[in-house]
Amino acid sequence: MKKRVVITGIGVVSPLGCGKEAFWNNLIEGKSGIAPMISLDLSPYKCKLGGEVRDLKPEVYLGSKGLKYLNKGTRFLGSASKMALDDAKLPQDGSLSNQMGIIIGSSLGNFSETTDYFYEIIRNNPSELSPMLSYDVALNSSINYVSVIFKIKGLARTISAGFTSSTDALGDAYKMIQRGMAKIILAGGVEQISIDLFLIFYLRGLLSGLDGVKEESLPFDKTRNGFVMSEGSYVIILEELQHALDRGAHIYAEIRGFGSTFVGGKKHPEDIRVRRVEKAMHDALTGAGVKKEDVGLISANANGCKMQDKVEAKAIQSYFGTGCSQIPVSAIKSNVGESYGASGAAQFISTVMSINTGFIPHIINHSNKDPEINLNLIIEKPLKKEIQNVLINTMDYDGNNSCLVINKFSK
Repeated sequence: MKKRVVITGIGVVSPLGCGKEAFWNNLIEGKSGIAPMISLDLSPYKCKLGGEVRDLKPEVYLGSKGLKYLNKGTRFLGSASKMALDDAKLPQDGSLSNQMGIIIGSSLGNFSETTDYFYEIIRNNPSELSPMLSYDVALNSSINYVSVIFKIKGLARTISAGFTSSTDALGDAYKMIQRGMAKIILAGGVEQISIDLFLIFYLRGLLSGLDGVKEESLPFDKTRNGFVMSEGSYVIILEELQHALDRGAHIYAEIRGFGSTFVGGKKHPEDIRVRRVEKAMHDALTGAGVKKEDVGLISANANGCKMQDKVEAKAIQSYFGTGCSQIPVSAIKSNVGESYGASGAAQFISTVMSINTGFIPHIINHSNKDPEINLNLIIEKPLKKEIQNVLINTMDYDGNNSCLVINKFSK
């Protein structure tokens, strides 16, 4: 018999604030974490906005020792992990080391530090470089750091699957606990803004503002023209139900289903992309044992890109039929931007908070209805509603589609 998996802790480092309370309060108040970027010199480029983390004090969570050797992403992940562990009231003395694991999704990880390090090797004599320069440059170095400082010995994995990375990390963690491979897993995502990543998205033509239209994050809006890049770390404690009950843990919600599909390239016609998104939603709901008519909220991938938002909307409309007009749809990237590999975990935390508070945040900036998108978008103010089942959608530009189902916990 498969074990049940529940959520017992949340940690957030985001452009909307650090800690779940700051993140949620600002989200539900309709605030934006998007502003002109100050960490990069973008004067030569058309795009200027980003969702930067600006108020994190990592020494509060990680201490000051060795902090100068950690890159920005590792500080994000370490701080969010500490928040999540504290929120779950889990011991950090090693007593649960062998029962605990960590699986974190990151599409690009420490890309900037990695390329900078190899540039230094090429430019200088490698024997003269400080060993500490290589301490935090690999894709999995952030996860390894967290494993060491919090004495996590069960398993440590990094999932790099593009924009669905953190959703896939949560899905993998869920399946592992189901199968008895661990009692507790820290799962989620981390990404950091750098000039390298900005240029990747800029040159691929994915960012808002490239075509001379106003630069803004506009999920599902008729005038949408690309996404606004973002950064942060979102960590969730997933725990085997009986273990959580035995230690008297607070349970936020239960994770019930996971579905993932791949399109297989960029040249497939729109209808094939739509069907693959439909199948991911179907697999997640079927695995969860949840009927389409029982879905109370859809957390959309929607990031403001013309093609992706259209494909997702068509998939929802096709799969749910006339019933889609009754299901509220949220899109938090209007507030926080697109944090690529970490976005799924951000959506996950938002829906967990909706289940626990009875409020769904509204989509900000939306003022022009797209006639091709016939969804029940929450656009004027937060919606008050008791929610039992939530479907979370995430999509990647190169073909991945991953969905999760969570529900209100009941014994």
